[in-house]
Amino acid sequence: MDNKNYYDTLGVSVKASLDEITSAKNTLAKKYHPDVNLQNGIDTTEQMQEILEAYRILSDPKLRAEYDREISGRTSVMQTFDLHNEDSETEDSGFVIYWKASNELYDIILESNTLFRRKDSGERLTELALQASKPILTLQEAQIPERYWHPDIMNWLLFTSYKNRNFTISYLITLYEEYTKKEFSTLNKLKIQNICMKYQHSVKKLMKY
Repeated sequence: MDNKNYYDTLGVSVKASLDEITSAKNTLAKKYHPDVNLQNGIDTTEQMQEILEAYRILSDPKLRAEYDREISGRTSVMQTFDLHNEDSETEDSGFVIYWKASNELYDIILESNTLFRRKDSGERLTELALQASKPILTLQEAQIPERYWHPDIMNWLLFTSYKNRNFTISYLITLYEEYTKKEFSTLNKLKIQNICMKYQHSVKKLMKY
């Protein structure tokens, strides 16, 4: 995606809010995730990867700020997707259900982390804690351990599940562990573990509110 603008990929303005970015990602995910298109003989895995990568960067304030500095002055490219030509909604299946739950939870945690730094946010934090209970229950019922709930890991599990719809969740997790052992250095594995531990702490902090 070196030559593509993440804002163009999601079809949003460079001034788009997190809510607008999330809405665009969800709309595109419904249209382009492979479970929908493979039924018609179309492989949209690459497009889905682009959508998730764009969302990962633009939904993180720090990464987004770095990216904005990187693309400043760069000429905008044509939009990759057309939000105004949306297909009818289709029912989610397979691992997509759990992937969407993890992303929903991540959006909630991003907002709650910001609110915990402010005063007079109690009412909204209570609302977020209630909202978080649904995706948390979905992930728990799927028996996905908390340390795998971070979107970066769930994205990997989702794409791996597309390779074989018969993979169980426990087997997907085994494949992920094998992948990290083979591809990641000790330092990178520690960084990932630290990110996931901080995320778990944020989830628990909100649910105790």
